[in-house]
Amino acid sequence: MHVAAQRSPRFFLSKVLGPRIVPTEYRSLVIFGAQKLTTRAATMNGRDHTTESLKVAVIGAGAAGLVTARELRREGHEPVIFEQGSKVGGVWVYTDKVEEPHGASSRIGAAEERVHSSMYAGLRTNLPREVMSYTDFPFTRSWGDTRRFCGHAEVEAYLEAFAAAFDLEKYIRFNTPVLSLTPCEAGSPPRARLGSDTAPTNGHQAGHQREAMPVFDAVIVCNGHYSDPRRPDIPGMAEFPGRLLHSHSYRRNEPFEGMTVVVIGASASGEDISREIAHVADKVYLCARSWQNPAWAAETVEPFGARRNIWRRGVPSRLHPDGGVTFQGGKRVDAVDVVMFATGYCYSFPFLADTRIDGAEIVTVEDNRVSPLYKHIFPPSTAPTLSFVGLPWKVVPFAQYELQAKWIARVLSARVSLPGQRHMLADISAFYADLDKEGVPKRHTHMLGDKQWEYNDWLAAACGPDVTPLPQWRPKMYKVAGDTKRAVPETYRDVWPEAELLAEAAAEASRLGAPVEIQNQIAKTTVV
Repeated sequence: MHVAAQRSPRFFLSKVLGPRIVPTEYRSLVIFGAQKLTTRAATMNGRDHTTESLKVAVIGAGAAGLVTARELRREGHEPVIFEQGSKVGGVWVYTDKVEEPHGASSRIGAAEERVHSSMYAGLRTNLPREVMSYTDFPFTRSWGDTRRFCGHAEVEAYLEAFAAAFDLEKYIRFNTPVLSLTPCEAGSPPRARLGSDTAPTNGHQAGHQREAMPVFDAVIVCNGHYSDPRRPDIPGMAEFPGRLLHSHSYRRNEPFEGMTVVVIGASASGEDISREIAHVADKVYLCARSWQNPAWAAETVEPFGARRNIWRRGVPSRLHPDGGVTFQGGKRVDAVDVVMFATGYCYSFPFLADTRIDGAEIVTVEDNRVSPLYKHIFPPSTAPTLSFVGLPWKVVPFAQYELQAKWIARVLSARVSLPGQRHMLADISAFYADLDKEGVPKRHTHMLGDKQWEYNDWLAAACGPDVTPLPQWRPKMYKVAGDTKRAVPETYRDVWPEAELLAEAAAEASRLGAPVEIQNQIAKTTVV
């Protein structure tokens, strides 16, 4: 255990909830020591650099947390992953459990217990599996679902295989959600803090003894951002007699049979769920401010979909006590049974709610902007001992998580350095100013889209000369997938117009010693 007096100037104290395997709710306390590291830039010519093995807490064992732990181990650090669930995979772990049961009369906010997963039973990825993979662990093997745009269970199996391949489970404390992080001042006297009765242990077991709080040198937040639903406030919601539901609580379409459903939000989830519901619903109205395909009008006179029962509309301007919904522009539909919000999610870090440095919050979340963060990762006031992996969205996530984690791990081991706090704050201010000039809403601060590739290249360069940028087949495949989706939204997952890109991905997988049967099968059967 690190001694608090030997670490300066700040520490993090984290309260974590013990495993729920006995009737009594146990709690244990863990100190996350946050050494304010004085890092030195690694030389670029292969000469020795300063390294130090640190004990690092990782919050979350999803796709971000797993690769973060792997990168920490590669740098010689000792990770401990705190995972609130009983399995690896994070948001990709499916559960039938929802916060608002289908068919219930409960309203928004009535849930007593939060559900982490937002997966629905029929979900398929909206990206090809090849481009989804980490850089050195190709997603070309099948665990039962051979489709290139596979279901959520296949992604979960891939993450489980990744954890097994790099022996990561031994670093995970399952059933252990982090409740709080509290800074402790420099020079705190060394002392052992004990759990009340028990402390969580590695794997799926629970301890039955008191344990002194271990000290960590850094904390990396990898808790994801697809679990806290974001809902707009629409006039008339309180009086509307139908169900108000977020897509977070959607699992299957059967409960919507014969209904009239309004789906608000036309990004990936809204588009997919509206089509799935339309197989059994009477009518579906898909609403948005803007559309993924510029050729789609804000409103459609003729319905579309497999049963020709989906209409596009602007967002609702009012919900009515008689069950009607009025859309922007004045059109109205009556007898609406369900209004579903496919309106995205909020960044949420409840364990940081009371965390202060010199009386100020380390980060704030305002209109879904997590601020201030240098390169979407480091809060300048605590860098490098507190960091975040996985905040950008509208990206190809796994490889980007890997690059972010690699940079953090190398900063912690002093292979590379961060600029000073003033420089980081100036960079953040300039970034926000650029967003304002471009007219980007604050809530889209972390939305990268096509800018993700420039960001990924920057991360690779920041890691050092031995880290190569992502190969060009990845952004090309991402673009083709998006273009095909906009052109043929009903069938894009089962057609593929670029055999050459499949060949490049397959060649890379072969060089890494991975099976390539998925690419070969798809190239022969669905390239058009």
